[in-house]
Amino acid sequence: MEIRRHVGRGAAPGKVILFGEHSVVYGQPAIAAALGHGLGATVIETGNEPRLQIPRWTGGGLSVAPNSQADAGGMDRAFAIAMRAVDLSADQRFSVTIDGELPLGVGLGSSAAFAVSLLRGLADFQRRQLSESDLLAHAQEIETLFHGNPSGLDHTVAATGRCLYFVAGERPTFETIDLKTTIPLVVAWTPRRGTTAEAVRSLRTRWTQSPSKYDRLFTAMGDISLAGRKALEAGDLAQLGHLFQENHKCLQACGVSDPSNDQMVDIALAEGALGAKLTGAGQGGAVIALCPKEPRRVVEAIAKAGFSALFTHVN
Repeated sequence: MEIRRHVGRGAAPGKVILFGEHSVVYGQPAIAAALGHGLGATVIETGNEPRLQIPRWTGGGLSVAPNSQADAGGMDRAFAIAMRAVDLSADQRFSVTIDGELPLGVGLGSSAAFAVSLLRGLADFQRRQLSESDLLAHAQEIETLFHGNPSGLDHTVAATGRCLYFVAGERPTFETIDLKTTIPLVVAWTPRRGTTAEAVRSLRTRWTQSPSKYDRLFTAMGDISLAGRKALEAGDLAQLGHLFQENHKCLQACGVSDPSNDQMVDIALAEGALGAKLTGAGQGGAVIALCPKEPRRVVEAIAKAGFSALFTHVN
């Protein structure tokens, strides 16, 4: 006779910043959207202590207990926070496996997707329904472990699955953008040379040395975000591609796009993308290319150059 074990499941998408990375720190609007790729959590009743397992973790996988003080980048503490959020105790016997097609650690919101999918999976295992406000609050707590002072953008996108117009500040504002059409994207990436905090800090140093130059760039990127919102709402892919290009030029001028970012952008354009740009902090990491025609050709060309790439969408 087959033994039926108690199971819970949760999922969350990754995210891309379409417009406004870096300039958002200086009061300008940004636009981020949920990707068609994400992470999933599967929770299974076992006879052993609670374990969190991430098979795709760098170095051959990760397996930790809650609050085990393992050298796991805070994952053990994140596990404990998520368990507490749904009233699971260390006496209960279960394991959680996090997996999915979303690349990890390249600026596509993988830590937020991890937090939200974990919370949803554990809540489902407990047969509980977390409200959106509770889900966001607990995800924020987990994101703080990883990033210190997160903006809230990544986990809000992961929790809602929406395209959001975002303005930072003491009270950040989020507005949903209703997309007129699906946005077909090739996402390409390479290992990053530094952290988001380092990229932000180095740009701030340059800004303090030449504030008028960088203020002009940030204002231009804010204008691009406004135009990008209109293009998304109108379904104008040609204008969207043009704005990707303009935003990338600004990011290059800010010194945050490195040669690998620029090479991936150039390859995508040569293979027919309507536009391409860095997404996220830069210094390596990811780029996005708008590819309504022959996206597989773009993926193959980028892979041939030694980078990683996938075809996905925003809708």
